[in-house]
Amino acid sequence: MLATHLNGAADSRKYDHIGTEAVLEHVRRGDLFDFLKGELGNDVAYALDKMNDDQRRRLLEHCCWMTTAYEGSQFHVRRSGLALLVAYLLHLIQNVHVDIPT
Repeated sequence: MLATHLNGAADSRKYDHIGTEAVLEHVRRGDLFDFLKGELGNDVAYALDKMNDDQRRRLLEHCCWMTTAYEGSQFHVRRSGLALLVAYLLHLIQNVHVDIPT
């Protein structure tokens, strides 16, 4: 659900000022969800409120790992911080929920 809300927020272009560096900074500081709630308000509040503390902690850990393991350009993202977060979520979904054919 979070990926859908972030994607819609990115598509609205209201948040074009949120670049990849800002998102990376907040991931590293550990305040990503407070940052998103403060910047995006109601456009993401519902999705964030549906997550419990453990889910937020695990997602933040995943994002922290992604910031060190990948460059945004590897996901074809160079500008939009919200698009980068959507890419991180899609990567997580792909790795956790997709059976790789043998």
